[in-house]
Amino acid sequence: MDGSGSSPFFAARRGEDAVARVRESMAYKFPHFGAVARHGLSALVGLCDGWQKTFPASRPSGVVSELTTWERFLSTEPRSRRIMMTVQPLGVDTTHERWACALLGQVARWHRDSRGRRHNQPTDVWVAGLGREGLDARQRVSDDSVLIVAVTSEGGGFRVLRLPLEDAALAVDAVASRLAATAPSSVAEMRRAGLHPQVVVDAAGQGPSAWTSHLLTSSAWMGARVEPVTGSLELAFDHLVMDGSAMMELSQAIARVMPLRARSYGVGEWLTGTEDPTPLLRVELPERLDFRNLACAALEALGRSHAGLLRGDNPTMLVPVLPDAPASVERTWRRIRIAVIPSRTREGPVTPAQVSSLLERTRGEGGMLDDIFSTLYSPSLPWWMPSLTTHGFAYTPGLRQVATALCGNALLSKITLHVEDEASLERHPPLFFNTMRPLPAVGGGVALCVTEVLCATRKGVRKRFFGAIAGSGPFSTRERLAAFRSELEQEVHRRVRPQVVPSPVPAVPSGG
Repeated sequence: MDGSGSSPFFAARRGEDAVARVRESMAYKFPHFGAVARHGLSALVGLCDGWQKTFPASRPSGVVSELTTWERFLSTEPRSRRIMMTVQPLGVDTTHERWACALLGQVARWHRDSRGRRHNQPTDVWVAGLGREGLDARQRVSDDSVLIVAVTSEGGGFRVLRLPLEDAALAVDAVASRLAATAPSSVAEMRRAGLHPQVVVDAAGQGPSAWTSHLLTSSAWMGARVEPVTGSLELAFDHLVMDGSAMMELSQAIARVMPLRARSYGVGEWLTGTEDPTPLLRVELPERLDFRNLACAALEALGRSHAGLLRGDNPTMLVPVLPDAPASVERTWRRIRIAVIPSRTREGPVTPAQVSSLLERTRGEGGMLDDIFSTLYSPSLPWWMPSLTTHGFAYTPGLRQVATALCGNALLSKITLHVEDEASLERHPPLFFNTMRPLPAVGGGVALCVTEVLCATRKGVRKRFFGAIAGSGPFSTRERLAAFRSELEQEVHRRVRPQVVPSPVPAVPSGG
């Protein structure tokens, strides 16, 4: 469900009235909007639409030919909001730094061998902050024959390497030799030398979580650390640079080369360490649960467990979907679109059939967020303006409904992995992930992310789920996450499809 894809929707309908399309969407999706919220959103869309027609952007990106609506949105978000992560409870052996060297070599191979496969997701880039040109935060590297990586040092600072992409240079011993011969440098020294690390490995444990380790440098699109107690491999990725399918493929590739402890710590309830400011909680999901019912169950659970913390009266859920276009790119590697699922529609609580309809519409046409975001996040506007507008709406009582509906108080994402047979299914190692959490300015919320591992058998499709919950704002505490999980598990089991037991075949009487 999470992956990649394009967004030609707004360009194809540019001549139509953007405000009329938004009003039509609001009438169906958000009938509870007050008059102030409806008129405020319509006025904002009209203003931005007029601005981009009058002042078209010259070159919004120096990395891709055309930004999708999703990329426009992500470019206005700070790096701390764009991070997505995977957690693999492998029990990595960190006695020596060879795990970091093996990881860096594998990342460099993947970076080299996967070029050109994904739509609008190049990795020969580094990520810029406030001082960038244009809307896109991704900046093309000056030398694409190397991968620039940084490893934290015990005494402070980073050892920065320019890894050549030839196989001989990426062997564990070769990377270890380069690392040992490199003196640590500070962030300021890296900037003066014009070095922008694309990958950072927190071998010294400077950050208490994958999120903070990733943010140790200002330019990396990937960060890595090992949780010191459990030995879990924690990888963080910048969502602007890649979507979920690429994240999962790279995470699995790295896991294959990790040195492991003689005895694994196992999988606990809490998937991240005790010092993690945004803990990740494991959730069990039954095999016969379908995605539509999971979406409804999550919204119902949020409604029953929020304890008055939500600011809106109709919580919405954001769901990544893989679009139908462009046909020239394999479906898995298209940039995602985002569907908005409200808790209630005109007919009452949202139903599985309505969820299915909204997802299908988003795959084909773009849906509510493309209608609005393609205008609000125009490359013609200053990159910081849409984010400022969202926060302004969030803190204005009459307009808060708009920000809450568009940013969501919940996110549901599913990524599917295929295996060949039931034996592979049973021994598949746990792989958890989580992605962008709801905006704290609209009250925060929960992000439920599910890895679905499946295989086709003669009796049908078998599945295993690895689910994880994280939160933002007041929902980031362990107590609130546990309360949501409790409600979710009850609602999920109520919605599970009954198991179909084949009728016994009557015995054929014998004799003459």
